[in-house]
Amino acid sequence: ITNFLPGEYKGGVVMYQKNIKENNENKIFEYVFNSNHNFVINEVAEKMDMSFPTVKRIITFFLEKNIIIEEDKVGSGVGRKAREYSFNDFFCHSVGVQISEEKIKMILTNAKGIVIKKHSKTLQKGGLSITDSLMEELEFFLSRLSKTIFKSIIGIGISVPGIVNEEGKFIEFNSKNKTDISIIEKIKKRFNIPVLVENESNLSAIAEAFLSENSLLSNFTALTLNDYVGISSFTREKNQNDFHFKAGRMHHMIVNPEGKSCGCGSRGCWGAYVSNKALVEEFHEVFKKVKKYENIFQDEYLETEEGKKILDEYIKYLAIGIKNLLFFSNPEKLIISGKICLQQKYIKERLLEEIYTDHIFYRGKETIIFSSFEESSSLIGAALFPIVDSLF
Repeated sequence: ITNFLPGEYKGGVVMYQKNIKENNENKIFEYVFNSNHNFVINEVAEKMDMSFPTVKRIITFFLEKNIIIEEDKVGSGVGRKAREYSFNDFFCHSVGVQISEEKIKMILTNAKGIVIKKHSKTLQKGGLSITDSLMEELEFFLSRLSKTIFKSIIGIGISVPGIVNEEGKFIEFNSKNKTDISIIEKIKKRFNIPVLVENESNLSAIAEAFLSENSLLSNFTALTLNDYVGISSFTREKNQNDFHFKAGRMHHMIVNPEGKSCGCGSRGCWGAYVSNKALVEEFHEVFKKVKKYENIFQDEYLETEEGKKILDEYIKYLAIGIKNLLFFSNPEKLIISGKICLQQKYIKERLLEEIYTDHIFYRGKETIIFSSFEESSSLIGAALFPIVDSLF
């Protein structure tokens, strides 16, 4: 039921496309997954425009697989009462992994993306390689799960800042750090669990498309602002279950041809101005006590002339890049995720003003929103991805 397009890597873009097999099981699974209430067979048959016997057969199959649970019968009076069902949030589990230059984060979720267990490990400079650290932390994390939960894991989703290039057989953590794609097979073989590796922006889009209030959008752009800046363009076909998304390496988009370099060899890269790493470096150069992103947003720095100037510059270049994205794709929404979501009071109104003063976009300020998942969107999306890929 899935169609991953290997080799669709052209000019820094990777596309994933999912064509849903048009069968009744898929349709009913999506309906019960999205149901926030108990349901009866007649309701499903009416909503799905299917016959009662067809729905009953599929519901029976879902009961056998523990995908749904039979609840108490409903109705009143002496007549026959209808059986009521609900989606079983714990019929399967999934593991999400997020890799950055500094940390490996892991979560265990149930079938609805609810986080049950967390783990994180700070990577030491000069220590194990990223791939060796990943294997070691997975061993630690998975070994502490009960046998029942371990057996119910449907997959491991891994979020990376760069791209997964099946044609070139490599995974890119950043422009200068790549690893052989064979690590995926090593993990599969070691734990006997399916493994999916995807760009962090694409996984942020998955979280937004299936778990947030943005799930009804037909198209949107997910912008991730971490140490690496990326986007994902998500499209869901109208009146169909089919969807696709593609990641773009916006970190290297030129916003100032004579400006700073992010270290890739070009000048004026967007990431050199708006990534978390770049912002920390700017503040640290003036305020030596600032060594982490969280240290920046304090009055003792932001109320100084130097602090105001740095933040103004940040907002200016963030707006330039977002304007380019709005002109290019005209999304229904542009959803920003990352640690910046926690600092909206410092930047939101000023950012919108910078973007929309004398604007000529088709849509207004309501287009720009901040993710409710904040900096965890790609991690949650990583855990959700095996579920979406296998079951939808």
